[in-house]
Amino acid sequence: MGKEQTNLVVTGATSFLGTALVLELLAEGYQVYAVVRPSSANREAFEEACRSAGDYGQKERTGRLHIIEMNLEDLDRIRENITVPCTVFFHFGWDGSGSVNRMNAKVQRKNAMDGVKALKGAKSLGCSRFIFSGSQAEYGVCRTVMKEDSPCSPVSEYGKAKLEFGREARKLCRAWREKGESRMEYIHTRIFSVYGPGDHPWSLVNTCLDRFLSDNEMKLGACTQQWNFLYIEDLVKGLIALAFLKETVDDQGIFNIAGSQESTRTLKSYVEEIHDLCGGRGTCIYGKLPPNAEGPANLIPDITKIVEKTGWKPEISFKEGIRRMLRKKENRRERCILCGRTLEGEGLMEFSGMPASAQDIPDETAVGEERGVTLHLYQCHNCGLVQFDCEPVGYYRDVIRSGGYSTTMVNLRSSQYRHLIETYGLEGKKFLEVGCGRGEFLKVLTGFPVKAYGVEHRPSLVKTAREDGLDVTEGFTETADTLLGENGPYDVFLSFNFLEHQPCPGVMLDCIYGNLAEEGMGLITVPSLEYILQYDGYYELLRDHIAYYTFDTLRYLLESHGFEVLEEEVVNRDTLSLIVRKKNRDSIQKAKPRDRVAGIDITGITRSLGDIGRQMENLCRELEKEHKSLAVWGASHQGFTLAATTVLKEHAIYIIDSAPFKQGKFAPASHLPIISPDDYHKEPVDAILIVAPGYTEEIADSIKNRYGHKVKILALRSDRVEELS
Repeated sequence: MGKEQTNLVVTGATSFLGTALVLELLAEGYQVYAVVRPSSANREAFEEACRSAGDYGQKERTGRLHIIEMNLEDLDRIRENITVPCTVFFHFGWDGSGSVNRMNAKVQRKNAMDGVKALKGAKSLGCSRFIFSGSQAEYGVCRTVMKEDSPCSPVSEYGKAKLEFGREARKLCRAWREKGESRMEYIHTRIFSVYGPGDHPWSLVNTCLDRFLSDNEMKLGACTQQWNFLYIEDLVKGLIALAFLKETVDDQGIFNIAGSQESTRTLKSYVEEIHDLCGGRGTCIYGKLPPNAEGPANLIPDITKIVEKTGWKPEISFKEGIRRMLRKKENRRERCILCGRTLEGEGLMEFSGMPASAQDIPDETAVGEERGVTLHLYQCHNCGLVQFDCEPVGYYRDVIRSGGYSTTMVNLRSSQYRHLIETYGLEGKKFLEVGCGRGEFLKVLTGFPVKAYGVEHRPSLVKTAREDGLDVTEGFTETADTLLGENGPYDVFLSFNFLEHQPCPGVMLDCIYGNLAEEGMGLITVPSLEYILQYDGYYELLRDHIAYYTFDTLRYLLESHGFEVLEEEVVNRDTLSLIVRKKNRDSIQKAKPRDRVAGIDITGITRSLGDIGRQMENLCRELEKEHKSLAVWGASHQGFTLAATTVLKEHAIYIIDSAPFKQGKFAPASHLPIISPDDYHKEPVDAILIVAPGYTEEIADSIKNRYGHKVKILALRSDRVEELS
């Protein structure tokens, strides 16, 4: 029998565990009968989750999800609602799982009686397996490893009821088999501490995330006990593995389901990891809360049995699980990446048809499927940071530069290095560039009397840098305690236009802080929001840059993570440059929540969308009247955005760019071909529009030298087009 003909029953389907199981079963193609109480407060969320997964919305066509309204006390009559034979019955319906009712004997006794009715209902449906969601609470307060044959001494009425139900269920199933009334096997899972999206908002993990992301205090118990967490996705896969286990289970049928033995550690270390993954925001206060109803128990599970019997094992690390929860929360709640507060209102502006990225440039095989995206720009009302609410591009850890070796940038970096080293007496010190790409700027640094090191995430870029004789390590500021290379602590860090790509800038800065010597220094640059606002350059906005800093917001971020700002300046017209010094941890004062900040004025940017669009229309119309052709110089994010959002996408012949890795590909969204400067001669044009702020004069000189003076040279200067020849 195929999965599409295999009928499965899930009670407690709207619970955290039940919903996740239903979604996984539907994804695997099974017919699922989800038992939902008529009064379930979670039904709407359950149905929305199923719709989002694409199964509930296809109910009329696929018939794979069937919602059955029943109370738990009526489950012995489930045959009246399900008229087809079923294979497996998952019983997750259980009241009073929260702390309030765990010690309520009446509630828990009723649960056990309802469980017996569910077992009888499963028998009436012809089920071959009954999977019950037992609990680690059945073991009671343990100090050692918990194995399936360990003695059970539950403390809470919740644990007692689950244990008692398991004993009664095994006895009934055995009697039915002996009488030939049913071949149903009973499997009793003892589930340990599960976490993930959809868990109760008051769970430890969710509470920690919410408190830390809101930069608040998190009051906890001592958290010294050993603990073990299991991600929800791993749990449901383990349950399914047991449900379809090919061999007969033993008479007890008990299986621990938990995280791996290696992942068991102090609860405090888990809390600290959540804190780090939240960018170090918020504060942990230990020893303030009493232990739960079961007492201060350790969770030290042994999962050898289920691993050996089914081959299942946990796949998702705690770190990855928390990252997934953070992504879910930020998608849903739209939290600020700087201060963690909820982004309020409808946002500042919406941009349609924008390039999906500046570096994932489609080639001939991908250009047909590539499309523009819609971006929503927000300003945090708490800290003032302007940001997009999207996920970062997939390569946000990588530094990919196309203008790193230009004369303009080499001269700028040389000037910055000279000032930093001479002003602060840094000769002979160890410098680390965080996100060094191919080593373009690191190469410039080697000309100064310092020790130059770099760290870069993308292996191919690391390889190129090393081949050029540079000391570069593969790595990234993944967590606050990540070591960056083997030469730390460093005296100075460098970060050039990298922070604006980061979804967790606080984690990056905390990691840098931890790799610096006491009173270590730094030079950091980011694109300037003030420049964009002053010159109304909407084309400076792109998905790659999810954050847009001002001196004020960048200073707030740096000071919040232990850095004192010593110098500020604008370089290259459009870039903020700051020199900072690491402060002693003891002297750091946690950044206080700010008063409500004044909203930025984006009317100029809004106006520029129309004004620049009209200028492009006029330019293309005039050239068309003169029977002249047009190209764009600059396969940068500015060039991509301008081409995608104006008539350039219909009128320009191609985009010229000096970066070899872009040549032969197509501009995102507009799909204009990208050629090298040498390929211009294969199909010359009459006019070239330079869209590369900061490099305009350098490119104009190159055009004159390469192509002569017959080519009309134009440049986009902020919000207007100028002729340079």
